[in-house]
Amino acid sequence: MNELILGPLVGGLSSTGAHLWGRTSGPGVLHAWLGNEPDLSDARLAATSLPLSAENGFAGVAPLLDLTPDTPYRYSLTLSNTPPTPQQAPFPKFTTFPPERSPTSFAFALGSCFRPEGEDGGQIFYPLEMRRQADDLRFILLIGDQIYSDAFDKNGIGKIACNLEEYRAVYAYTWSRPAWRKLMATLPAFMTLDDHEVDDDWTWRDANRQWATIPIWDRFFRWKDRRPRPERQIPRQRVQDALQAYWEHQGMHAPSFQLPLELDEKYRYRLLKSDPGSLAYTFTFGAAAFFVMDTRTMRVKGWRNRTMLGEGQWQALERWLLAVKYRFPLKFIVSSASVLLDMWIDLARDRWSGFRKERERLLRFIAENEIEGVHLLAGDLHSAHAIRLELDTPSRRPLTLWEFCSTPFEQEPNWVSGPTYRPLRHKFILKQERFFNLAHLNFGIIRVDFQPQAKPFVRFEVYGSKGELLGAVGE
Repeated sequence: MNELILGPLVGGLSSTGAHLWGRTSGPGVLHAWLGNEPDLSDARLAATSLPLSAENGFAGVAPLLDLTPDTPYRYSLTLSNTPPTPQQAPFPKFTTFPPERSPTSFAFALGSCFRPEGEDGGQIFYPLEMRRQADDLRFILLIGDQIYSDAFDKNGIGKIACNLEEYRAVYAYTWSRPAWRKLMATLPAFMTLDDHEVDDDWTWRDANRQWATIPIWDRFFRWKDRRPRPERQIPRQRVQDALQAYWEHQGMHAPSFQLPLELDEKYRYRLLKSDPGSLAYTFTFGAAAFFVMDTRTMRVKGWRNRTMLGEGQWQALERWLLAVKYRFPLKFIVSSASVLLDMWIDLARDRWSGFRKERERLLRFIAENEIEGVHLLAGDLHSAHAIRLELDTPSRRPLTLWEFCSTPFEQEPNWVSGPTYRPLRHKFILKQERFFNLAHLNFGIIRVDFQPQAKPFVRFEVYGSKGELLGAVGE
């Protein structure tokens, strides 16, 4: 019998639309039902998906259109054209975003790095669900490593994923943890990838994007542990397979990409040198604008070429920063890797610390154009922190830039990032202050308060695996 094996999940939420996502065990069509009553006795068929096929792993989206801004909706995602019955209540709900540029106060969650330790993995999502209810969280930013394809002892398939079916199987195992699945049905999500959706700290070796690699120590230990050759290499086909699985599970329900990657005749990413595209996208919540970066698919660590974003994404980001400079008092740039935290010990140099020219380009662009209200949101580091910079500007008026990082949901905490922290050194950085560094399982909450005739107030809170408050900072 065909059934929904992953989902439902609310993605691509806006003031007037949403993407209801699900993955099934076989062919079919997703039916999205909306209503206002808790038992959906008033259910109406609001959208259907395209036919689900093996080519997309039987994953699909039912696109909801013409919704009313700032309005709660109950919903159900089914494989049947028969309305859900009240006996299936309670049904999950979501609330559409307020109209663009409306100064509406709100709160949202963020975090990254989910590697479940077993069948009951994801226990931290239960206190996060409690915070969702208590604080009316409007959405969550999942900032990378939503699976660990290379964790062969914890990814559900007993090996390092090397082809499309194996990547799909890792998603099926990781995302079917009860706590994750319950949260995703009730808290709308915006996602981006980091390294483990493909492999540990992977990067392209050359600008032609013909062959990728992982760090030498990964290759050595896999050879030492007698892992088979396909698990020690990353040919281009493996990256294409991993990104196809990413599209099916994370990209398919995202908002429209800024500059999409080119597709081949089978609708797979070509990954050509000439392609300036990426998986970056933007969205807005009232008077707050978000740019979700793709720090992986264009990343090159070659002898002559070294980039994290690629020039196409750089131009899109800089255009966006100028476009939102005056229109949105708050700007959030989402990066799967920390921008502002440097460590004395950082062998992998996998964060922005390994791409110093590009980090300087970002900070200098913000400072020279005097773009106020920018907040960087990061993951990956396996510890949480809050850092504030003061940047020099042409008008000599100091400009404040924040970075908030929350991670991991479930992984080994990073105890090194705290004692080895060092401030950045650039002539246009006037001051840098770190407020806390927390090496615990955690999730973050950001609260935004708009008040008349006043600067928006932003508060960052970090909660532990039992829901306890670990640290907080506000501006």
